[in-house]
Amino acid sequence: MAKYLQHFPKPLLDDLVAGRWLPVLGAGMSMNATLPPGAKMPLWPDLGTALAGEMASYSSAGALDSISAYQHEYGRAKLIERLTQLLLIKQAEPGDAHRAFCSIPFDIVCTTNFDFLLERQYDAIPRYVYPVIDEEQLSINGAHAGTQLLKLHGDLRHPSRLVVTEEDYDGFLSRYPLIATYLANLLITNTAVFIGYSLDDPDFRQIWTIVSDRLGKTRRMAYAIMVDASNSDVARFERRGVKIINLPGSKSRYPSILADAFNELREHIRDNVMSVSKVTEEEPLRELSLPRDALTRLCFFSLPVELVSLYRSRVFPRVEELGFVPIVADDVISPGKNISAKIDALIDRSSAMVVEMTSAWTRAEFDIAVARNRSAGRDRAHLPVVIVANDQAQVPNLSEPYPIIYRLGLSDDALDTFAAELVRQLAYAADAQPSRGSEAQRLLVAREYRAAVIAAMSGLEVILQKYVGSAISPTMSISSHRPLPMRMMLDHALEMGLISEVEQRHIREWMGVRNTAIHEGEAVSAKVAKSIVDGVNRIVGKITGQI
Repeated sequence: MAKYLQHFPKPLLDDLVAGRWLPVLGAGMSMNATLPPGAKMPLWPDLGTALAGEMASYSSAGALDSISAYQHEYGRAKLIERLTQLLLIKQAEPGDAHRAFCSIPFDIVCTTNFDFLLERQYDAIPRYVYPVIDEEQLSINGAHAGTQLLKLHGDLRHPSRLVVTEEDYDGFLSRYPLIATYLANLLITNTAVFIGYSLDDPDFRQIWTIVSDRLGKTRRMAYAIMVDASNSDVARFERRGVKIINLPGSKSRYPSILADAFNELREHIRDNVMSVSKVTEEEPLRELSLPRDALTRLCFFSLPVELVSLYRSRVFPRVEELGFVPIVADDVISPGKNISAKIDALIDRSSAMVVEMTSAWTRAEFDIAVARNRSAGRDRAHLPVVIVANDQAQVPNLSEPYPIIYRLGLSDDALDTFAAELVRQLAYAADAQPSRGSEAQRLLVAREYRAAVIAAMSGLEVILQKYVGSAISPTMSISSHRPLPMRMMLDHALEMGLISEVEQRHIREWMGVRNTAIHEGEAVSAKVAKSIVDGVNRIVGKITGQI
C-alpha cells in the first residue's frame, strides 16, 4: 500500500501522469550515493570550506567566493582536479534513491550537479540517456524513448562549460542564452519539482524570477520534495513560490524514504497513464481496459514507423491467430509528451514483445523490456521478447536470453518465411500463458467484476478463433487471413453445431455488457459477472470437448 503518495496533491499527481513534471535535481540528490566506508559526499558549503582551507591567508566570504578564489589562485585545471576528488567522482556509485528515481519514465530531467551518478544509473537499468551540455545539442532529437538529461551547470568532463565560479554564474545568461530560453520554456509549460535542491543558484533564480514576473498569477505552481522539512525551510521555499511536499520520517532515513516515494510515483504512472490515453484500436482497448495486474493478450511490436503498415498486413493476422492482440505505440495517444511513460506502460502490460532492432528508438524500447525483466518477480512475470534483425551487427549485447530472427529482405517469400518463424517463437509464449478462463475466475474472486467479464469474453474469442476461424478462413478469399469478426464466428459456430441458438443469444448479450463496460465505463454487478464468467466457461468447455 502506498505510504507517501498521499502527501502529493492530486493536481501534481495528475501532471505526473500527463507527462508535465520537470524534475530539477540538486546536490542533495547526490547525498544518496553509495560511498566507500568512512566517505561522505560534500554539499556546496562543504566544497567551499575544503578549498578555503588550502589557501594561505584567505578569509572565506562563502562557498562561491572560496571556489572562485581557488580558481584565481591555482587555475581552472587544478580546480577541476580538486572538485573531482572532493566529489568522489571515481568512488561514488548510484544509491537506492537514484535507482528508484531513474526507474520513473521521465522524458526530461534537469540537474545542476557536476557528477555522473544519474548517467551511471540510467546505463545500469538500462535506459537510454542523452546528456545535454552545450546549446548545439538542443536542436538534436536525441532522447529516443529515453531521458534527456539537461545538465544546466555542465559537468566535470567539460571544464569550459562548468558553472562553478562567480564569473561563470555572472555570465551564464549571456553565454548560454539558448539554454536559458529552453529552461524558461520548460518552466512555463511544465510543473517544476525540485529534489535535493536549495534554490540558491543565482542563474536559476534569475530565470525563475523572469518566468514569475512575466506570467504572474498564471505561472505554474512549483514543488519541492523534502523529508521532515522545518518550518523555516517551508517558509523559505514558499517565499520563492515553491510549495513543499513534506514527507514524514527521520532525516537519517532520507535516501530510503526518497527511494520508496519514487517507487510509488513510478507505479502510479503505470497504473494510470492508460486511463488518460486514447486507444485507437478496439482489440487493444479491450485488453488495456483490464487492471494492470491482469493477464492480457497484448503483444507489443516495437517497430520503425516505415515498417508498421507492412507488419499490419503481413504479420499481425498470423499473430492474432495465436490469440495475441498486436499493438504498436501509435495505437495509443498519450497526453502531452509523455512518450516514455506510454512505452513503459505498454511493455509493462504486454504478455510478449517483438522488437525490430533497426532504429535507435526501437533499441531504446528493447532496453525498457530488459529493465522490466530484470525487475520481474512475484508480481510481474518475465516478458518473452523476440528480437528481429537484418544482420548480426544489429543484435544488441543484452540479447543472449532472447530468440533472434533475421528478416532477410522484404520480398513475399522472405516475409512468409520470417512470419512463419516469428509465429513459431511467439507460440511458445502463447502456450506458457494461463488459461483465459482461470484468469477471469481469478478476477471474479478478486471482485474485479468488470475486468472478469472482459477477460472471459476475450478468452471466448480466442477459443472461437481457434475452433471456428481456423476452419472457415481457408475457405474464404481473404489474402490476409485476418481473424473473423466475433459475430461472424458466432454464426459459423451455430452452423457447425458448436453452440446452440440460446447460447448464441446469450453471447451477444454478454458482448453488449462487455462493450458498455469498456466504452462507457459502466460498472458490472457481481451477479452479472458471475453469470457471464460461468456461462463462458460452460461454452468453452463444450467447444473444447472438456464437458
